Amino acid sequence: MKKGLIALFLVASATTFAVDAHLRLGAITNAKSYNKEDKSFESYAPTIGLEVTQTLLLADVGVGIAYNGKTSGTDIETVPAYGLVKMNLFPVGVKPYLVGKAGKVLYTRDSVSNSNPDGKYFYGAGIGMDIFSLQGEILYSITKIDGDRRGNDKLEQVSFTLGYNFF
Repeated sequence: MKKGLIALFLVASATTFAVDAHLRLGAITNAKSYNKEDKSFESYAPTIGLEVTQTLLLADVGVGIAYNGKTSGTDIETVPAYGLVKMNLFPVGVKPYLVGKAGKVLYTRDSVSNSNPDGKYFYGAGIGMDIFSLQGEILYSITKIDGDRRGNDKLEQVSFTLGYNFF
């Protein structure tokens, strides 16, 4: 019994200090651009991000920052900084996970004249998979926007990203 507790303590201690950093590249689209006839999204913009996480038993907790380009129909680009929690479903080999992200929008820019949007907060939920040093993720996110002259108060987006664990 004591040996089992000591082994469990050593494993938990070793995973407590496991820090990962992922560079993430992908595409983001406006959630409302889904074409039901073609069963696909119509326009994409680039997204790039950096996330740093620490493993705590079955979950990864961390922070991240991303650049989300402007998609047609919204013409708004954002830079959110966020905290994240990844719940690892099967933490052996190929690791599928559920992810939740919430944070603040640091920068917002709109290409429409006379519009000065101000991003307030960002939150999202998604699924992903870690395969060795690679990561794939699909995330549905909502960004609260104030001051957009088109009357939109939230920006709903879907992102598809691939990441590489370089650390």
